[in-house]
Amino acid sequence: MGDPMDDDTWLGPVCSEQHYERIKQYLKIAEFEGATFLCGSENLDLPNNGHKGYFIGPVVLTDLPDNSRCMQEEIFGPVTCLTPFDDIQEVIERANKVSYGLSATIWSTDLQKIHTISPQLEVGTVWCNCWLVRNLHMPFGGEKRSGLGREGTEDSRDFYTYKKTICIKYKLP
Repeated sequence: MGDPMDDDTWLGPVCSEQHYERIKQYLKIAEFEGATFLCGSENLDLPNNGHKGYFIGPVVLTDLPDNSRCMQEEIFGPVTCLTPFDDIQEVIERANKVSYGLSATIWSTDLQKIHTISPQLEVGTVWCNCWLVRNLHMPFGGEKRSGLGREGTEDSRDFYTYKKTICIKYKLP
């Protein structure tokens, strides 16, 4: 962890003190809801090692119910929730019950499963065997409460452009 401009850094600080406090609040909620912290529970406030910023170490949570706020809301921090499943259809249904749909990941060596599952997920981007790999010529944006449209290349022009239609009935004298 450290300065995001340093090539050796793989995790920098969160964007603001307000967001730092928001993430810490989610971790308190997770603890209250009975989560098991597989990592990250001992020292969430990492020393800044001479770097200014709001650092939170990676946190992996398990044993949360599907209706947990940590499972249902977008935390936007170094926090992930893991949960077991019995079959693929269950995964798709549980994922689609969430009110948000920015992105999802599928990790599999079975390309047929990837092609079967990914179109069924109600999200804007599905990363397969990777995370945050993005070509800026591809549209980016979410579904449901995660989305107001798409950005990226031509989609950005439309997203950031205010279009107006003006209709005038003009009668010639």
